[in-house]
Amino acid sequence: MLLWLAIITYFISGLAAFSALVKQRPIVPWLLYGPALIGLAAHSAQLISEVMVAGMLQMSLLNTISICVWMTIAVILISSLSKPLHNLFVFLMPVGAAFLVLALFAPHLASPKTYTTGMLVHIFISLLAYSVMIIATLQAILVNIQSNDLQQHRLNNRISRILPPLQSMERLMFEWLMIGFVLLTASIITGGIYVDDMLAQHLIHKTVLTLIAWGFFAILIFGHFYLGWRGRRASKLIYVGFGFLLVAFIGSKFVLEYLLHTF
Repeated sequence: MLLWLAIITYFISGLAAFSALVKQRPIVPWLLYGPALIGLAAHSAQLISEVMVAGMLQMSLLNTISICVWMTIAVILISSLSKPLHNLFVFLMPVGAAFLVLALFAPHLASPKTYTTGMLVHIFISLLAYSVMIIATLQAILVNIQSNDLQQHRLNNRISRILPPLQSMERLMFEWLMIGFVLLTASIITGGIYVDDMLAQHLIHKTVLTLIAWGFFAILIFGHFYLGWRGRRASKLIYVGFGFLLVAFIGSKFVLEYLLHTF
């Protein structure tokens, strides 16, 4: 029941953002943030009951995705107090609700486990890094749309008209990228410290893909500050880096849990 409440309110929040976009009207704050806050509270209660089992944690793929969705929405809600992030609700809320619908019907195969404090720190930082990179990628999508419109002289595009100036959007994109990069670096470091065997067979693919993603983000950050990379080039590199991160995060866990049944 709690999960259904989160799904419905997330959809309402996303619909409010989409309606304002289509009708070219200002965002109604209570209609956007009110349902999102209700959904986040219901989602929190559901996560506590799903993840905490008999004093252990069930970090199944679906629970992990659900935590990541929760973190992403929480970060955006807090950050939207000082940053123009309401446009991201158009993408984030429906996708987040769709993942929760999937979590309702798909089986949770992973068994509950106990984790050391160090591993819990590593898991938390990793999920937060993924969440921030999701926001950076959503921001990159909007920057790419604006850059394309500017290049093709479509300045009256409905989306571009309601977005902040391209320069502000790019600055925000790189702010999120830098935060995500620092968190991803911390995730890799804590993994090396607290994971018993970082290069174990069931972790090697995830480790390699994460390092490749880290490398793409590092190249992009260097290129931005020293070579002036921006706009569509920067957006596309974020897509590539996030693609590797997504495969490392979801792909490897899906294979282990649903194909190889390694819990």
